[in-house]
Amino acid sequence: MPGKKRPASPGSPPSDGDDSSISDGGWTVSDSGSDEEECDEEEYRGAYRPFTVDDFPRLGSGFLEQTGTLYEIPDIHLRGPRPLSLFRAYKDHVIIENGNHVFADTYQLSDESEVSVGSITNVDCSNQCHCFPATLVQFIDLKIAGYRHTQPGHAKIFGFFAARDYIKPLRNYIYRHNVDNCEAVSVKQKTGMARLSLTSPARGICMTSHVLFEFELFIRTSEDEAKGDILIAGCTEFTEFHRSESFVETRRLYGEKCGLDVKFAVLSNAVQAMIDVEILHASIGGLNLKLFAKTSGFSDVIRLFRGVVEAGYKMSSVVAVEVHSYLGICIEGSSTDNDDLDVVKWESRFDASYHGTVAEVVKLDDLVTISVKISWEAVHDRRQC
Repeated sequence: MPGKKRPASPGSPPSDGDDSSISDGGWTVSDSGSDEEECDEEEYRGAYRPFTVDDFPRLGSGFLEQTGTLYEIPDIHLRGPRPLSLFRAYKDHVIIENGNHVFADTYQLSDESEVSVGSITNVDCSNQCHCFPATLVQFIDLKIAGYRHTQPGHAKIFGFFAARDYIKPLRNYIYRHNVDNCEAVSVKQKTGMARLSLTSPARGICMTSHVLFEFELFIRTSEDEAKGDILIAGCTEFTEFHRSESFVETRRLYGEKCGLDVKFAVLSNAVQAMIDVEILHASIGGLNLKLFAKTSGFSDVIRLFRGVVEAGYKMSSVVAVEVHSYLGICIEGSSTDNDDLDVVKWESRFDASYHGTVAEVVKLDDLVTISVKISWEAVHDRRQC
C-alpha cells in the first residue's frame, strides 16, 4: 500500500566505495553543479587530494592510453571515482579509417534509433503470474569534472548520454539536449565539476551481464556557432560479474578536455515503476515544482523534475526498484507569485510489485492538487520469454 512504512530491504547493501547507504535520510539536495562546496585549500594538500583542473588527467581515447596509461597514474582510484576505460565513439575518424568498432555489432551502434516508451514484453498473467525480476540499472547523477571553463557565466552544454542493453540495443536516453536547447550549468572553478540534469529513460535498463554507456557532449562557446566544441565523446561497457547484491557507485571516464562522472545503481531482482504525475489544480501564476525519488532503501536522491508547471501539466518517469523493497517519492512545491512562501512537501513510499497500479491524490495546500500514479511492470528479456 502507498505510504506504508517498512524497513529497508535486506538485499540492498551499502554501496562499495561511494557515499551512498541504506537509510531513511532526508531529501535535501543541492541545485548547484555539485553537492560539495568549493573545498578549502587544506583539503588539497593531502596525499590523496581530489584532482583539480590544474592536475586533472587528460587522456585520449586510444586503446593503449586508456588501458595502460590510465591505470599507471599513481593513486588515481583514491583521488576520484574509480575509472572506466573510454572507448572511441562509433563515428570517430580513427574507427572510420581503420575498421569496425569493438562494440558495433553487439550493440548495433550504427542504429541511432531510440527505445520507445513502454517497449517491454507484455506477459499474460491473467491465470498465473509469469513475471520475473531482472537486474536493472538506475542512473542517479551525471557530472563533468576537471573542465577548465574560461568563458564568462555558465557553461552551455548539449549532446546526449544513452544506455544500450541486450533486450533491444537502441539508445535509451538519460540526457539529451540539442544545440538550440543547451543546458546552462554552473562550473566549480577549482574542480571543474558541473552537474547535468538527467531525463527519464523510456524503459528500465536491463543488465544481464553487460550494459553500454554511449555519450557525446559539446559546449557552445558562441551563439553564432552552428556546432559547439566537443567536450567528451565515446562509449564504455560496464560489466559486473562478482556482485550478486544491489549497489550504488560512481565511475569516472577520462577524456582529453574533461572527465565524466556517472553515478548509478545496479539493482538485483528489480522491476520498473512508471511514475505518472498530473497537476490537477494550481494557482493562476503556476507552481514551482520539484519531484524526487529514492529506490530500494538507498539514500541517494534521484532528481526527476524541476520547473514551473500549471494546471493540466503531465509528466512521466521510469525508476528501477527491487521487487522486495519500495519506491520513495517526494514532491516539493511553492507558488510562483511569492518567493517568500514556504515550500510545501509531500512524501510517501510505494511497495514494489511485479505488476499493478496504485494512485494517490496529493493536496499540497488549498490551491494545489496533484495526481500521483505508480504502475509496476517487470522488464523481460524477449529471449527468456
